Amino acid sequence: MNKHYFEPLTWLRAVAAFFVVISHSLRTSEIQYSPTDEASHFLPLNLLDLGSFGVCLFFALSGCTLFISSHEKINQFGDFFGFYIKRFMRIWPAFAISLFIYLVFIEIFRHFYTADKSFWIAQFLNEYSLQNVFQYLSLTFNIYGPRNLFIGPYWSLPVEFQYYLLLPFALLLMKIRNFGFLSPLLFSAVLYFLFREPVFQWDRDEVFQMGFTFFGGVFLANYHRSKTFRVPFWTSITLFLAVILFIGLVRTSIISIPKEIPFISNEWNLYGVVALTCVLLALFTRQPQKNNRFLNFVHKYGEISYSIYLFHMLFIGIAALLVINFEIYGKHQKLFFVLLFSLTGSYIFSKYTYRYIEQPSISFGRRLSNFKQKLNSDL
Repeated sequence: MNKHYFEPLTWLRAVAAFFVVISHSLRTSEIQYSPTDEASHFLPLNLLDLGSFGVCLFFALSGCTLFISSHEKINQFGDFFGFYIKRFMRIWPAFAISLFIYLVFIEIFRHFYTADKSFWIAQFLNEYSLQNVFQYLSLTFNIYGPRNLFIGPYWSLPVEFQYYLLLPFALLLMKIRNFGFLSPLLFSAVLYFLFREPVFQWDRDEVFQMGFTFFGGVFLANYHRSKTFRVPFWTSITLFLAVILFIGLVRTSIISIPKEIPFISNEWNLYGVVALTCVLLALFTRQPQKNNRFLNFVHKYGEISYSIYLFHMLFIGIAALLVINFEIYGKHQKLFFVLLFSLTGSYIFSKYTYRYIEQPSISFGRRLSNFKQKLNSDL
């Protein structure tokens, strides 16, 4: 097995993507689209309304997995360019194609959407210009705005990419004696300081607030290298389910976090700390010797989780149009229709976008990076 690959981390990606789809399906179904409709509420699903936590989990996983795959390859400034090429090709082509698809879908949505334009799902109707399209494609719109165009989940993409830009500096600093553990903590602290004492006036400040999740993942992956103990698989699963139940109870306000507790009294900070706890647990989980069908499915879901994140809103939007135009109303009927349609549609669609968009882009990025390294060595 590849020493740089940990299956439980991929399983966590599946969980993160699943939570995002659940949350946005619930936002779509909790609305009364007509006087004969009912707002949906189903507590077991509401406990899984953890989309924001899922995004924090993605950040923590990115920091962790990128340290595992890249820390041995970043030894000088000349190594940065190859890293940036691979990361750009990993996220940008699929994002750009998804944006084009949403530009087409928005026009379809405008034609068939007849409900109240103030509803959450009506974000597809937000006006945009050609300049806004290029702002989003540049992955800088969290700096200059505008926010909430096209689809809401796009907000995390520039944040993720800006962490990629910082990571090689953190990895290089870790090569210095005594900075192996200090470097990710330093980056986390500086970013959070810039959140609390804003020096830069950005349109959105998540890149500063959530930096501790990404670089916390780096810290945990580095810590994992020096430890050999492992937690039994079913013990890890039990602990993970307990953590998810806890965060779900907090999300639904069944459990409240006292406001006087430093740091974690902030909801996003709490999500970040719990996300790092889940990554730590995954790193030290003893993997089962043989995966069953369920784990194989979860693994596949995790592999295509980026495509699911990009494209699930397409199927949620289609589900909303079907609900309105075919009057699929009712408290539970609407909820489970939106949920099943979105989960199934995004999964099937993402298997193909992963195969025909993500994988070729990743391979091309690797070839570009290898060509650059070979060119440098020849010179």
